[in-house]
Amino acid sequence: MQRTPNRILLAKVGLDGHDRGVKVLARSFRDAGMEVIYTGLWQTPAGAVKAAIEEDVDVFGVSFHSAAHMTLVPILMQELVQAGRRDIPVVIGGIIPHDDVPLMKKAGIAAVFEPESSLDSMTSEINKLADHTRQRRAESWAGDDLDKWIEAVPGGDRAALGRLLTWVENTPSPDAVEKRLPAAGDDTIVVGVTGAPGVGKSTLIGRLMKDLCGRGKRVAAIAVDPASPLTGGALLGDRARMTISTVHPGVFLRSSANRGQLGGLAPTTGPMIRALRLAGVDVLIVETVGAGQSDVALREWAAPLVLLLMPGAGDELQLAKAGITEVAQVFVINKADLPGADRLEAQIIDTLGSDRPVVKTVASRGVGIGALADVLLEYGRPAGEAGGPAAAEEASTLE
Repeated sequence: MQRTPNRILLAKVGLDGHDRGVKVLARSFRDAGMEVIYTGLWQTPAGAVKAAIEEDVDVFGVSFHSAAHMTLVPILMQELVQAGRRDIPVVIGGIIPHDDVPLMKKAGIAAVFEPESSLDSMTSEINKLADHTRQRRAESWAGDDLDKWIEAVPGGDRAALGRLLTWVENTPSPDAVEKRLPAAGDDTIVVGVTGAPGVGKSTLIGRLMKDLCGRGKRVAAIAVDPASPLTGGALLGDRARMTISTVHPGVFLRSSANRGQLGGLAPTTGPMIRALRLAGVDVLIVETVGAGQSDVALREWAAPLVLLLMPGAGDELQLAKAGITEVAQVFVINKADLPGADRLEAQIIDTLGSDRPVVKTVASRGVGIGALADVLLEYGRPAGEAGGPAAAEEASTLE
């Protein structure tokens, strides 16, 4: 098995509105070389478990406040049992009295981190648990479990899909994935969303997924974030910005680190798209790392390719340069409540022509999201079975 970073999900379950401590842990684990998925505040046990099985994490970490662990841990563990993922080790921390530790262990918790626990001891314990998870996972791949998961994915088995995506991420050869996975239908629209850091991609996608679910669509997303060039760790925080939609039963979200690959995607984004199409979702959204002008790899897999811009971020000369503006098929001016939005729209049309849709949004308030969904559903082309460059080339011009 190809060695990849250990993955841990950190969830703040309950009504505690403070997450400074868990964010410190997230950065520390990232600096220790882990891929850390952070789900944000006010998570329910069901929502946190949904995230853990979609991400198929090596360790599931939960932070509690004000004795909430006594009530919520049994619910959390029951949710894992019902999801068929009792095998994921759960660690907890927060304000947990020492006398409650044996009760938590009896409930099935793998490790309890008390207030005096050091970062080094927590990191060591998490890595130990993660290594055990990975060993069991490799054993399951050597047996017939993989075939069972592939068979279960088209029926909507969320846990099977999460496990299948982990296999894809850990398989060094895309050809091996293509040979193992059966042909998927061609009804899935693959939408690519790219743009500079801070332009609001994750917030917009969260709103967009909610809108699409309201139309009866089944939606999945791959959210790619950068990995550290120093440690290989990554902080995958898109779920924290998509809480408005990620708990919806019609949404499946998988976080992915680029693991050093340039172009805005991860090394296995293409094969992951192929695996997700097996689930028969109506719309699959792929979000790139905060991208620059030359990061155009997503056009090989997505049509339409959506470029997010914001007022004040450039001029006509920037729009005229080669690269992402050439291949983008839909332009979105996000944060359109800022001064200069109308001017930017005029610049796009004057510089690039009027044959490509321009939509103005304020994603934080949901403004313009319905109009964007209309455009994507009208112009989106279901991915052909061939996928890859040929399909992208065929869909390079909107009609």
